[in-house]
Amino acid sequence: MSIINSSGGSAVTLTILSEDSPNPKNPELKSGHGLAIHVSVKGISLLYDFGPGGTLIHNSEKMGIRLEDVDVAILSHGHYDHSGDIKTFLEVNSKAVIYHGRDAFTPRWSISNGSPREVGIPAEIRELRDEKPERFALINDLYDREDFVILPAAPGLHSKPSGNSLLLAGNEGERLQDDFVDELTLVIRGEKGLVVITGCSHRGILNISEQIKAYCSKCSVNALIGGFHLRNKEESEENIRFIAGQLAESLPDSRIYSGHCTESNASSILGKTFGKRYGKMYTGRILEF
Repeated sequence: MSIINSSGGSAVTLTILSEDSPNPKNPELKSGHGLAIHVSVKGISLLYDFGPGGTLIHNSEKMGIRLEDVDVAILSHGHYDHSGDIKTFLEVNSKAVIYHGRDAFTPRWSISNGSPREVGIPAEIRELRDEKPERFALINDLYDREDFVILPAAPGLHSKPSGNSLLLAGNEGERLQDDFVDELTLVIRGEKGLVVITGCSHRGILNISEQIKAYCSKCSVNALIGGFHLRNKEESEENIRFIAGQLAESLPDSRIYSGHCTESNASSILGKTFGKRYGKMYTGRILEF
């Protein structure tokens, strides 16, 4: 039985409001290590992630995206580079609820040069959730709306990114390797098939692909967009080639757009694997499906 129905979808427009790569034609847009994507579908305005801070409001104004009109917001997971502009977003938007996964607001750490550094949601935003609980909503299971679905953390059938071994969660003295149970994937019902949006794919991009098939075995995936967390220093080329090959087998007709935490080795291999069906994300890029 299909839980996700891909029939009867609508035209989808994605605007990359913030991403690591600068816009090649518009130097006025600000870029930085992080991600924020605006989605327009059938009159609904969605925001997936909030960038690293200092980019979302500026770029949305430059690109004519009215953040005050956003109906639903989704936080892919609890890292600073995806949550940085939550406070400023709530200042300009008075209606959207921010959906997040379990433990998204747990302190997060990255091991760098042998020492932990904080990479979780900034403290002032964690405090804001306590002050305005009505603006935040926890998702533990599939959340289904007419034109989109929010998926909870994907099951771990395949291996997860090697870089996860350097990422921890928990308070000081209680830190454990992060399992990213908070990770949320956004699925849009497009008129030509599903449009799948990921933040960093810490649960593994192959696991997310399998999750889509488990929910809807006969659905056509038109496009997969997001960060795949395949970093040069952490992921072997052999493993990247395996992941790219498995994705190509699982998504034989889909378009792939990667960026953010998908570094040059992975981009090159994905480009060779998918050919004309592969593209890179950058700040200000507009994608229509």
